[in-house]
Amino acid sequence: MPLPRRMLLITAAVLALAALLGAPAASPAAEPGRFVIDDDGHDLRAAASAKAASLGMVLRGETVTVLSRQGGFANVRTEDGRTGWVPDKVVRAEAAYLADPRNRELVMCPKEMVRTFPLKPTGHEGAATLVLRDVPSVLGGDAQAALTDASGKAVWQGPTQGAGGDPTVFFCRDFGFYWPQAAGDLDGDGRIEILAQDPQSDVSVSSYTLIRFSRELAPSVAFSGRGLVETPLGSGRFLWTDPDFPSKNVRWIMNVATVAADGTMTVPVYEYAGLAGSELRTGTARVRLEADGAVLVSWVKPLAKPAD
Repeated sequence: MPLPRRMLLITAAVLALAALLGAPAASPAAEPGRFVIDDDGHDLRAAASAKAASLGMVLRGETVTVLSRQGGFANVRTEDGRTGWVPDKVVRAEAAYLADPRNRELVMCPKEMVRTFPLKPTGHEGAATLVLRDVPSVLGGDAQAALTDASGKAVWQGPTQGAGGDPTVFFCRDFGFYWPQAAGDLDGDGRIEILAQDPQSDVSVSSYTLIRFSRELAPSVAFSGRGLVETPLGSGRFLWTDPDFPSKNVRWIMNVATVAADGTMTVPVYEYAGLAGSELRTGTARVRLEADGAVLVSWVKPLAKPAD
């Protein structure tokens, strides 16, 4: 026997309500844009209340996704996948966070780092200077590279983003700095090079990236991750060496201090030596860069145990 129309409508409504109640709740739409925690020492709370259970800490400089806001709190998702509530006032748009002068030390490289490198020996293709321009970054500061002529006009300019991916974007991070040491026709091959030290956080053999420009000023990586290790020990020749570097009975060029007009470099030299091959000694030398490494010109300060 067919059901009356009224019963059909009620049945349909009940089924629709049951389907609605049984369906999974839709995820809240995240606010557009990137946001950053702009204060220290805040708990990620389980609810929009200062008395709610703590789910751990959020730190200044952490990037988050804002899911919703309620009663002076923001529901956020951290980059490591945690979700919880923090005071709304500590969540700022990334652009505002980067532009705030109070965050300068967090989002830019240290002021004392060199940002202008005259090309030594003199550059080619009209280039005279390598200039680095600060680009604020939540991760600690990036730098856009440019080659300029004698008047300061850019003849080549690198990208502003891509640190860690584009070798011409230099950066400062907690784990170390990737930064130029010298620029110019460093090995006498007639082309411009940038010698950059790779990030380093301990006293061990330094590694470098060498960027070489074509005649049309197109940059490419000649090599990356190589160190200047004296080979054989005592020979005065520091050859480009691939990792893994030795950790005992090894002598290497730690970094570049200065570059003379003729391209000769003054460099700190480090050594692990002694009976166990692990006693640290340091000194200063003048070297000349060549295609396969660097050759010792003279000692400025002979190797010795560093003062305590």
